[in-house]
Amino acid sequence: MNAPTWTVSQFMTLQPCTVDIDLSLDDAGDRMQANNIRHLLVTKSSRLVGLLSTRDVSVSRSILGTRKDKKTKIADAMSQEVYTCAVDTPLEEVATQMEEHRYGCAVVLDDDFVVGIFTTTDAMRAVRTLIRGEAVEPRTIPTHLVDVSAERERVEHHVRLAERLGSYGNDGTIGSVV
Repeated sequence: MNAPTWTVSQFMTLQPCTVDIDLSLDDAGDRMQANNIRHLLVTKSSRLVGLLSTRDVSVSRSILGTRKDKKTKIADAMSQEVYTCAVDTPLEEVATQMEEHRYGCAVVLDDDFVVGIFTTTDAMRAVRTLIRGEAVEPRTIPTHLVDVSAERERVEHHVRLAERLGSYGNDGTIGSVV
């Protein structure tokens, strides 16, 4: 019997959170902490231009010192080279690339539109699925995907969480890759 061919789309997180490139680094760090996520897709005019990780924020803060600096922008800390893959890319290929290059995530595209993100947390769910032999539910859910207003204070930002990539049937710009 042949093993099933798993694809990245079976384990990716839909609707990744995005931020505009002009947002301050401190606001982006606050957004990641408030929403239990480690990666933000960076956009400019609704186009993907980079990726910001919690590691990028930490390194930038350590270089700048611990002071709050509202002038430091995401563009000063983000990675411009983003690992992307298609929705039908085999999971093994994505895992190999992530391991080999030490990527923390893969941005998943469908016809040059961002439709999801595959992170190391998603990879752990894939491992649990393979061990169990059946689909398992995610153990960690980014809070920007669920209504948690009763659980914590609402965090206001200059760029709304609803402004995110990944929706199909858009106007041809939102979610587009530069």
